Amino acid sequence: MKNYIIILFLFLLSLTSVYSQQTRSNKLSKICIDPGHGGDKPGARGSRSLEKDINLAVGIKLGELIKEHLKDVEVIYTRKTDIDVALIKRSQIASKNKADLFISIHCNASPSRDAFGTETFAMGLTKSKENIEVAKKENADILSEANYQETYDGFDPNSPESSIFFSLYQNAYMEQSLSFADKIQKQFTSHTGLYNRGVKQAGFLVLFKTPMPAILTEIGFISNHREETYLISQKGQYEIAASIFRAICEYKIYKEGVKFIVPSIESLVPKSAIKADEELKQIEIEKQLLAQAKERERKNKEEERDSINSENTTNQKDLIYRVQFYTSPEKIDINHSKFKDFENIWTYQDKDLWKYTSGEFDDYSNALALQKDIKKKGYKDAFVVIFYNDSRITLDQARKIENQR
Repeated sequence: MKNYIIILFLFLLSLTSVYSQQTRSNKLSKICIDPGHGGDKPGARGSRSLEKDINLAVGIKLGELIKEHLKDVEVIYTRKTDIDVALIKRSQIASKNKADLFISIHCNASPSRDAFGTETFAMGLTKSKENIEVAKKENADILSEANYQETYDGFDPNSPESSIFFSLYQNAYMEQSLSFADKIQKQFTSHTGLYNRGVKQAGFLVLFKTPMPAILTEIGFISNHREETYLISQKGQYEIAASIFRAICEYKIYKEGVKFIVPSIESLVPKSAIKADEELKQIEIEKQLLAQAKERERKNKEEERDSINSENTTNQKDLIYRVQFYTSPEKIDINHSKFKDFENIWTYQDKDLWKYTSGEFDDYSNALALQKDIKKKGYKDAFVVIFYNDSRITLDQARKIENQR
């Protein structure tokens, strides 16, 4: 009995689909643009932007291009401001206004910062785990809607069976949806430089019950630094909008059997947008240069401070106590074997003699201790010598300097 009900349902649905196709005009006169997310549902988050803002900016630009270049086509928006619109209401807006084409604009995201590219979806079945995950992410907004199971006829975002059921609503327009999706992907590849991840199918609720060809396009990964930079730029947004617009033109030519010249990307991207990006880029460069200059200044101050500290340390050692233990009329290399048992060998010339010392102390008592050790080594005449700024002074003079400090 259960199988019979399912078969009957599919049969009635197919009749409805045939009727819908027969009654719908071949003319492309109304397009519904759906900037994904909005309000307190920001969608994916980049390091510098929110998905909802990019979606809206691209959607508005796309609508402007349609109004300017396709005068016979009416544009309908699911939102034109930063507001939250329930997923079911988005398709209802398209249905109520009898749109001939539904375009939902989104940005992709991934835990991997290396994920990149564009992909466009039509409603349908999928066994791909990746496609299912994308759909689950975009469908997740319904969980915050009141009575969402009732609104979406018991839809469970985590249930494959739900996706199978809802994909049937789009069967009547599957071929047209996939054809339009393919046109978008080819335009992206030709004019944005973004990698083509292909045309795919998955169970997106925003495409649920849309009685017209409908697609959801992921225009790039907001989680990828390079693509996010492109997505937030005016040039990037216009190139994406222009690519979708050119796909609409190709779809219109195919659907209506008419011929007209499709505007070039160059003519669709305002020079002011490119100039604005260049100005922003210059501002960023200037900010970076300023930051680098401040960093250099900070390092210079640190080096100057370190130099002063070093000088202060040196000044503290300008009064040095050493133990003189050897004298020679000829200069002897301090690495000579006779000095192997001594540390911190230092030599100075006094008239015609070269004199050799060991140790380097800022305290007289430490020098006296070393003097005793050196005498034990057989150098009975060893004694403490004192230097102030490399000049030899007396013990009394050293005491006065220490007292002054």
